Amino acid sequence: MTEEKLSEVVGPEAIIKFETGTIKASTLDTIIKMLPFEMGFCDADDKFRWFSNNPDRVHKRRVEAFGKSVLELHPGVAHHVKKVLDDFREGKADEFEFWFPKRNGQPGQIYQKFMAVRDETGKYLGSMDVTINLDILKDKEGKHAPETIKEFQELKPLDK
Repeated sequence: MTEEKLSEVVGPEAIIKFETGTIKASTLDTIIKMLPFEMGFCDADDKFRWFSNNPDRVHKRRVEAFGKSVLELHPGVAHHVKKVLDDFREGKADEFEFWFPKRNGQPGQIYQKFMAVRDETGKYLGSMDVTINLDILKDKEGKHAPETIKEFQELKPLDK
């Protein structure tokens, strides 16, 4: 498997039909990069197959890892990873989540959730992970939403 984008494999103008609508491949590539979290996918044989290419990733990924066993990619915790994946495969669990402080002494927390991916018949297709840098929630307590159309129109764009 190479580093090709979906829009390069099926063509950027290809229309992908989902149950909930249609979207161009190039647009879907762009949307995935914009999400405020990162994702990855391992197939039913526990081979690393895909990751979202978000800027400022928490977990750096390498395309050289495609096709490798996820256990090989995480040797220090392979026994824990194997247990989670076996539980997913056997239907004993559908998700596993945890959170931990950022590494290297940086302030902040990271949230990670692993989920079994199954088709409509329940067949195990693999596992997906979502990682969120919880700093995106920093200073976001209470409410920040307009009550009226006028308030909505007066909103200023967020500064970067």
